Amino acid sequence: MPVGVTRLKTLYGLAKKRGSVHRYTWIRWAVGIAFTAGVALLPLTGVLRIDLWSGEHLWLGEEVGLIEAIKAFAFPFLAINIAIIVASRFIGRYLCGFVCPIGALNRLDEWFAWRWRKGRRRWLAHAIVFVACALLAAVAFSFWSDWRVFAKGSPAAVTVAGVGLGGTTLVLFGTVRGLGMRFCRDYCPSGVYFAVLGPTSMTTVEFAHPEECTDCGACEKSCPVDLTPRELAEEGERPGMGFYPANLSDYALCLRCGDCVAACEDSTPGPTPLRLGFKRAPAEEPAKSEGVER
Repeated sequence: MPVGVTRLKTLYGLAKKRGSVHRYTWIRWAVGIAFTAGVALLPLTGVLRIDLWSGEHLWLGEEVGLIEAIKAFAFPFLAINIAIIVASRFIGRYLCGFVCPIGALNRLDEWFAWRWRKGRRRWLAHAIVFVACALLAAVAFSFWSDWRVFAKGSPAAVTVAGVGLGGTTLVLFGTVRGLGMRFCRDYCPSGVYFAVLGPTSMTTVEFAHPEECTDCGACEKSCPVDLTPRELAEEGERPGMGFYPANLSDYALCLRCGDCVAACEDSTPGPTPLRLGFKRAPAEEPAKSEGVER
């Protein structure tokens, strides 16, 4: 299966040949950082926080009761889910490919696993990934407790908060180090949700120029969910894996991450056989003029 060493050799071997960061990587990190920072600002600026320590629940900068805070949380959550349903149904799983913070952590770990896989730098790489997991855990913690708990809380409160924050960090780090992109392929509950919502979509990885394909297999080796990118248009179905049920279409399972397209661009001298984007209508063949009988 491509997830693991084969995927890393393909993606980063071709990236070394390219000598620059692919545009999809820049887009992914820009969107991911902006999204995570936006979410982190919600509790920090007092827009929304359910404080299980002090009971000072906040909504739009004002202190409210617990029930009001839960209601205030429920409506944006419902609106976001409706937006996700619409997005997944019509444009596919771009949230998985370009927004998901867990996916970003997995890719960060992959990058270090390839670049710093030997010597002492390997342990530094683990430390950096651990800090990234701790930062993401801190974002989640901010929604449920004021950070002053560590300065003013009772010993019991500090212990509970520390266990919650540390436990979340360890779970994230263990998931990234233990599963990596296999988590996205087999076990992500949100991924299952998105896949079921979007069995078909308006976007895909399209085999646009088959005549330019060298049949190198780089696209298949780089796919994090074991699809065959050149055959997505055939709408094949894969047996159930992990939490994913059987008979989901390849369209539904594709993360729209663009890894296969990046690998294809780096390994094809001419026009890229694969493209990522909205489906193109098949070109109509010119109608043949019928001869007039005499």
